[in-house]
Amino acid sequence: MNVKKYVTLVIGVLIILLLLWWAGLRETIMLMLRADLRYLLLAVMMYCITVLSWAIRWRIFLNGVGVKASFVRILEGVFVGIFLNNLTPGARTGGEAIKALYIAKSSNGTYPRVFATVMADRILDVVPVIIFMTIAFVYAVGHGITILIWVLALSTILLVLVVLLTLLFSIREKYALGLVMRLFGLFKRLFPGRLSKYEGKIEGKLRGALGEFKSTLVLIAKRKRDVMVSMFWSFVLWMADVVRMYFVFLSLGKKVSVIQVLLVKMASMAVAMVSVIPGGVGISETVQSALFLAVGVEKALAVSATVLDRLISFWAPTLIGGILVLKRRDVLRLDKLPSK
Repeated sequence: MNVKKYVTLVIGVLIILLLLWWAGLRETIMLMLRADLRYLLLAVMMYCITVLSWAIRWRIFLNGVGVKASFVRILEGVFVGIFLNNLTPGARTGGEAIKALYIAKSSNGTYPRVFATVMADRILDVVPVIIFMTIAFVYAVGHGITILIWVLALSTILLVLVVLLTLLFSIREKYALGLVMRLFGLFKRLFPGRLSKYEGKIEGKLRGALGEFKSTLVLIAKRKRDVMVSMFWSFVLWMADVVRMYFVFLSLGKKVSVIQVLLVKMASMAVAMVSVIPGGVGISETVQSALFLAVGVEKALAVSATVLDRLISFWAPTLIGGILVLKRRDVLRLDKLPSK
């Protein structure tokens, strides 16, 4: 991690402290300390269901294209991806390539084939998210919550844009190759002596890898049953994500409607896509707290619930993923990619 990321993470933590101070430091801390452990454990269980659903969905795609990896390795790959995504600003895609590497080097799969399953897994998330966003948008319009209408619209536009770009570069081989070669050109200017002599070889290898990537995506799309079963797990994943926050509120002695939680969850997705701070640290907590205020939740409760939920869904899995990265750093070396 470079100095800039350290600085932005420190800024994010300071924002969280300011948020707690604004909501009433003593009141928010006391609320969190008095949280009902039974409901908190249910919230943790919901997060576990989210991660397990993610791993099951990915395993379906991997098996469908002939990549054999143990479920434990796939689960580890999910946490490795979460860790690196949480260190990446913006759309948080930094972990996708590395978790594909992790499975490629822990299975019989090639990197392009495994990476295609990662992209298919990511694209499939769009269907439940669009449906839940539609429900949230209808609710916001029906209750005249203007700020949430605008935030939901922004989230939807950014999501559609990301998906369209992903599909474009996945289907159009020449665009993907052009993008990768432009990045290579940038590195070549930085290290001309080392990389110039490899340009021809790299372009040839990339063409073969992109061809395998594209053919794997086509194979996945043809396996209709796998897509439908994976879709089921996508809905389980997102419903567990919403119910987790619902249980966090119950642990604090306050019952909010599931639709209110859904509304805030969907609206806050834009933050993850545009935040310059890795993982949206501080920004995500602030925006979600503000959105809960917009649906009528008292500020100390909104901040306490948001901070507790982030402890469960962001900080804890980031720690687990970080431990796995350190433990399995030999597998995550970027050299000696599998050529099976």
